[in-house]
Amino acid sequence: MTHESKRINVRGNLLHRLVMHPGQGVRERAILMFYHGQGDYAERYLDILTPFTQRGIRCVITELPGHGYSPGRRGHCGDVELLDRIVDDALLTLNGLPYGVAGHSMGGLLAARHLVLAGQGVLPEPAFAWLSSPLIRPSYGRSSIFVKMIRWFAPLIPALTISTGVTPAMCRIESESDEASNTEPTPPKHQLWHSRISLGWGAALLDIEKQVHDHLSEIPAGIPLLYTQGAEDPICPSRLAREFFTRLPNTDKQYVEMEGLLHEPFRGEGSEKLFAALDAWLDHLPL
Repeated sequence: MTHESKRINVRGNLLHRLVMHPGQGVRERAILMFYHGQGDYAERYLDILTPFTQRGIRCVITELPGHGYSPGRRGHCGDVELLDRIVDDALLTLNGLPYGVAGHSMGGLLAARHLVLAGQGVLPEPAFAWLSSPLIRPSYGRSSIFVKMIRWFAPLIPALTISTGVTPAMCRIESESDEASNTEPTPPKHQLWHSRISLGWGAALLDIEKQVHDHLSEIPAGIPLLYTQGAEDPICPSRLAREFFTRLPNTDKQYVEMEGLLHEPFRGEGSEKLFAALDAWLDHLPL
């Protein structure tokens, strides 16, 4: 696998895009459009998406404003119109190949929205989809008063950021090798990672949450879909994940819940469970 970094201009925003290519001698047969999580950055998915590139699937990740190497206030992703323009730009890279859509956490919610829009004829229909611990309820754990305050203040001060409350300890379980090389009680933060979200983007996610749940039945039933979830996830609880999965209309869908794992089953102790499920699913994709 090789990868390259690009700068793209979307509505005046110079954004960072990471493209992961299949290795030499591997025939390229599809493209994966991947949505990253809130506070996340593209490079952390290099290892995670390797099972795709090994099978000839090129992976494209565009960092939203305020994330990774994309400039902007940390946590302020702009608005839904900008998101749609970023998606349109990524779709221009398909070159006639079939494509899939995937995402982790917030990115999983955005991937689900992508599937809804495909069912409504707004976007081309993906050939496959992977939802990794999707943030299907951004309002989970928040009081109704807090949610109303977000709605009230977002139009006035959309770029004001607050903490998401997410910590590394909520995301993965340290392995023995982590503990041996790290004196901190939790995994250290990468300099590109952050835990901020703007009021404007928070309000946008609440709207996307409603859009996805209201139109879930419109997702094209023929798209093969994998849904992976940590059983002990404190951010996207497995109870909500199971309820959401049962509502998905896909006729070829698979739900994999991994006991003892948190919000990032692909990191730390127990991650082999996630990769085993991902490998098995990819090997049976009709591409």
